[in-house]
Amino acid sequence: MKRILTIAILIALWLPATQLVAQDTVAPRYERTPQAQRIKQLQDSLQSLTQLKDSLQMLNGRYQQELREKNDLMQKQLNAMQEKERLLAEKEQLYREAMTNSTIDKVKLQAEIDTRTTRIEAKDREVQFLQQDIEAKNARLAEQKADYEQLSQQRDRFRHHIDSLQALVTANEKEIIRKEEQAKYMEERAKAAEAKVAEATNRKKKVRPIQGVAMRFYRTPQWEILTDPVLNDDGTVKQYNKKVRNRNAGNIEFDFLTGASVMLWDLTKYFNRDHSIDLRRGDTTVSIQTMKQFDQKFAYDLGIYVGFGGSNLFKNFYLGPSFRFLDFFYLIGGVNIAEYELLDSKHEDGGLVDSQHSLDNITVKAWKLKPFVALSIDLEFLSYIKK
Repeated sequence: MKRILTIAILIALWLPATQLVAQDTVAPRYERTPQAQRIKQLQDSLQSLTQLKDSLQMLNGRYQQELREKNDLMQKQLNAMQEKERLLAEKEQLYREAMTNSTIDKVKLQAEIDTRTTRIEAKDREVQFLQQDIEAKNARLAEQKADYEQLSQQRDRFRHHIDSLQALVTANEKEIIRKEEQAKYMEERAKAAEAKVAEATNRKKKVRPIQGVAMRFYRTPQWEILTDPVLNDDGTVKQYNKKVRNRNAGNIEFDFLTGASVMLWDLTKYFNRDHSIDLRRGDTTVSIQTMKQFDQKFAYDLGIYVGFGGSNLFKNFYLGPSFRFLDFFYLIGGVNIAEYELLDSKHEDGGLVDSQHSLDNITVKAWKLKPFVALSIDLEFLSYIKK
């Protein structure tokens, strides 16, 4: 009975584990190669455990049948031994009666005693045969017990293997969920980046911030006062005169500018159309290509530019028309409105200055309008060009 209870407990412990593994592995959530392999291993292990369960159940049935047969044999042996004891008691009773009765009765009792002896010997042989059957049953039960223990050990190994694989599958599922969440976050960032790129590379955008270099036709004066010695006839210094001089003389100066171009007319269709001219000579027509087309259709437009230059942005303005070509280049021309430090009306470049005066006494702030040309680039658009 202890063995039967042990077998029942093991089966009861084993069945929930197999059902849990079956629920986790029958319908995998993700069709990924590493996880699919682990799930396949789980399914193989589950199939092996199922076969072990069937084998254990079959062995348990056989074991229970053998136990019942053994119990039947032992009961028969017990009944035979009880019958033998009864026959022995009857034989002894006949002996006692034979000792006290007459000769005729003794012969009759002797016959009965011989009959009882024969039946007792038959019962002895029956008991021996039953004992041999019981020993055979014990041997088969021992073999079945050994097989059952071996299968139980194998089942325990498979269960341990399934637990390990289940832990790996759970870890992989968590990793897959983490990667899916990360992919969602990256997808959102990618969409935001695509929207930003689309905004930057939109050829029809009306206002574009640009930066470039301007060439203006007026240099910023840099005044300084010099001492000019006056010599006597003998070469000695008679006195020193003060003169003012511009150290940055010239007509051209370069400036870094930042601003925005507002598109007024889109010229893209004009520059990307077929510019060939058909000339007719007699009966033949000759097509002459006046402007070579690019393989890619670039954007062109004409607009107005407003910008700032130099380090003091609020005292150096640029204004004029702008022409965009090849998507992100801008050719700009117009006027530069800037504040300069100039000499007052009483002084001129190279003239004398009163000895008591400094630059603050002879210079004034004044605004001037000068022409300029500039080449600028749409840096935002350029940074998103596909490589």
